[in-house]
Parts: sequence; C-alpha cells; structure tokens
Amino acid sequence: MAETGGARCLHASLDVLASDVHSRLEFHKSAYTDYAGINNALHCVMEEKANLELQQNAVTEKDKLITEKDKLIAELKTRNEEQAAEIESLKEELEARESSHVLLALQGSGLQSSQSGRNKRTRESDGNGEVADEHGVMDNPDQDDQGLSTELENAKKELSDIHSKLIKGFMDISATSTRNIAIKNIGELSYKPFQQACLKKLPPEEASKKASEFYNFWQKQLLNPEWNPSKTVMEKGNPEEGISKEIDVHDADLLKLRAEWGEDVYKAVANCLVEMEKCGRLTDRTIIPVIWHQKADRTATRSESVEYMCSQVRRLRTRRN
Repeated sequence: MAETGGARCLHASLDVLASDVHSRLEFHKSAYTDYAGINNALHCVMEEKANLELQQNAVTEKDKLITEKDKLIAELKTRNEEQAAEIESLKEELEARESSHVLLALQGSGLQSSQSGRNKRTRESDGNGEVADEHGVMDNPDQDDQGLSTELENAKKELSDIHSKLIKGFMDISATSTRNIAIKNIGELSYKPFQQACLKKLPPEEASKKASEFYNFWQKQLLNPEWNPSKTVMEKGNPEEGISKEIDVHDADLLKLRAEWGEDVYKAVANCLVEMEKCGRLTDRTIIPVIWHQKADRTATRSESVEYMCSQVRRLRTRRN
C-alpha cells in the first residue's frame, strides 16, 4: 500500500513538472514570436529611415542643382547683357570713326588745296615757312600737316582696337558650321581632308596615326618661311607697275601632293597658302584669327561684323523673352 501511494505521488510530481515544462516552452515560444515580430518591425523602421534619408538627400541635391542652374543662368544673362552693351558701344564707335574718316578726308582735300596755293603766297612768308592769312595772322602749314597726320594715326589705332574687340567677341561665341560670319584661323589647315585621304588608302587602325603625322607635316611646312612656293608675275597692262610675286599653285611640291593624296588635300594646302598671302602672313608665317564671311568666302568688313553681332544679341534677347 505504501508503494502504491509513493507511485501516485511520483506520478503527480511528474505531471506537475511536465506541466511546468510545457508552460515554460509555451512562454519561450511566445517570447521568440514576439522577438521576431519586434525585430521585423525594427528592420522595417530602419529601411524606412534609410529611404527617407535617401529622399532627403535627393531633395537636397536637387535643390543644389537648381540653385547652381539659376546661378549659371544669371551669369549667362549678365554676360549676354555685357556683350550686348559692348557691341552697341563698338557699333557707335565704328560709326563715329567712319564719320571722322569722311571729315578727315575732306580736311585732307582742303589741305592739298592749301599746299597747291602755298607757293603763290611766298611773298607773305616770314622766311620760316609761316604764311600770313588775309588778316595778317601767321599760319604754319607744316603744323597743319602734322596735326592731320596725328589725327589719322589716332583713327587707325582706334579702328584697330575696335577690330581686336570684335575678334574677342566672335571668339566668345561658340563655333558652329552654319554661322554666316565667324572666326577663321588663317594659316591653320583643316584636318578633315587628310583624314579622309588616309581612310581611302589605309586600314582604319593605320589611317588615324598616318593622318595625324601627315597633317602635322604639312601644317609645319605652311608655317616654315623657307618653303615659299611663289612665282614672279608681270603686272598686266601696266609695265610701269613692275613685277610682283604670287602663290604658284603648280609648285612641284603641291603637284606631288595632289598626285599622291588627291585633289582635296592639295586644295586644302594651296587655298591655305593663298589666304595667307591675301592677309599678308607669308613673311612671318603665323596663324592669325580673322572674322570670315563664310558665304562670300572672304574677310568680313567691320560693318558686317558689327551688324551680325547685333543681330545675334537681338536673337538672344528674343529667346529670353
């Protein structure tokens, strides 16, 4: 009987222990589930935070880009306005100088008349080249000559300054092939004919290197004062004018170039020489920028250059409006 009671007591203790263990397992299971839920929620919060930070950074970067864009637009607007003002000033200066040239030319004509009648008034001279006018006031024609010469030199200098400013203005404008008037570097060869000529004769992998070497050689040749493919010619219809020199487009080197590499390369070199001759650069052989009239294939006049710049300014103003 005692054993049976002990067994029952043991069985009851085991049931209590099993129940306790089950309860603990359920607790831990529930706790793990809660932990997993909290961990997932925390992960979602961290991802959301990261996304918000990325969005904030994107907004900040966008605001920065907008600020930089607005600043650039303001700078371009200011620069266009400054160029417009400078162009208007150049136009006014040019018109003023052209008017001054007309006046100086008239003064020059009057001075020549004065000089032609100078000998007729030698009896009124005081012996030092000073001539009395009808009121007896002494006048010195040499001083008049010197004054007019100074005015002419000043006019030439001012026109040269205007031309330099026009060159700078056109350089500030980005180059496009469709522009009627643009900067052209006299004495600088075009690379394209050399590239195309090499592509016709050589594989693409060799053509690029050969074209570069080929182009550089003829560019140096053009700027070499010792290479002078010119010929002596007699002025037509006026032997008293004597003889002069001009570019010989049938020079042996040029003809050899045409025979070996074709007409386009030959024309590129020959035309460049002719342009250098027209601009007076065959002596020092330097590359100089000039304002070039593309359609007429010649240097543009100052009036054409100023008018074109003014039209560009008006076009820019219309676009802004």
